[in-house]
Amino acid sequence: MRTSAALVAALTLSLAGCSGMPWSSDDKGAEKVSCGLVVDGSGSGTSDDTGVDVKKKLQETLIPFLDEQHCSSLAYAPVTASSWNSSCRHSPVDLDPEPRTSTEDREVLRQRARNNAAGASIEMLNCAREQNGSDVLGALGRIAQTLRETEDDTGGDPAILAVSDFEQTDPEFRISKEPLSTKAERTKAVNKLLAGRKLPALKGMDLYTVGYGKNPTRKPSTYEGFDQFWTDILTTRAKAHVHHDDE
Repeated sequence: MRTSAALVAALTLSLAGCSGMPWSSDDKGAEKVSCGLVVDGSGSGTSDDTGVDVKKKLQETLIPFLDEQHCSSLAYAPVTASSWNSSCRHSPVDLDPEPRTSTEDREVLRQRARNNAAGASIEMLNCAREQNGSDVLGALGRIAQTLRETEDDTGGDPAILAVSDFEQTDPEFRISKEPLSTKAERTKAVNKLLAGRKLPALKGMDLYTVGYGKNPTRKPSTYEGFDQFWTDILTTRAKAHVHHDDE
């Protein structure tokens, strides 16, 4: 609990220091994008030495993401062994709450909401780590469905922040065991992963990844096949707009 409290405090400090894109109380049209957060609770996401330090990356990227995407709400999905069915759940956080009285400061309400969103991200991560596993596809499907159900019709296409190395490892599929060197091998692997599973409903959504392909156990020579595998799923088939953190 001490670690979680420390990270929430760090996220709050990061929030206080973000002045690049301040919310304006008279800018009623700015905060109109439904946003989602995918957090990887797998063993590969515990530190920079063993994979992606998800806690550290959340501290560095969550609040800037909320600012830059003008998020009006934030929904959550965990990466676990079976992400669709995971018991780790948190209701979407309203990031642009309406004042209930004339004396309430809208900016104070918004900052409080973002603090709550940061705290909820830690709750989701801690829960996901108890279940382990790395069903990235299921997490993307779950967050996409949640956003489809809650998105504001007056806003832009939803945006998702996915903090994960994208090393799909679940009881039925291990990407590290699949040959991905040729197009035929990648197509076979993609079809194997999607067999009996839903393609994430990401069409038109902006997907921002942090930690993509950064697992240190992955050999540099295998990255291109890994990247093409996910490009086939996310861009070619699901029609998402994908933005990696190293681009």
